[in-house]
Amino acid sequence: MTNVKVTRNDHLISDIEIKGHALSGRYNKDIVCAGISSVVFGICNALNELSSYNEELIIFKDEMIKISDISNDKNVQLICEVLIVQLETIKRSYPKYIEISFK
Repeated sequence: MTNVKVTRNDHLISDIEIKGHALSGRYNKDIVCAGISSVVFGICNALNELSSYNEELIIFKDEMIKISDISNDKNVQLICEVLIVQLETIKRSYPKYIEISFK
């Protein structure tokens, strides 16, 4: 299962961590994992190209991506909110394979 943890401070997103594989299918055949990966990497690219977010703050490790120290810049927040909406859309179709928590 893919676990998404969204941390907010005063209603603003401060960190997003995406961890684990969806495991909805065989390796390289997992459409849920592919969908999640596409959305997350697209958002990382959008943060880099369409906002003031410092892309060096994005942590890529085995089975984990963390978008950390998210500023309160309006564009950065909007792009991160779009990520949450997209991941929640995937969760509605595949609830067994993705969990999203907020703190």
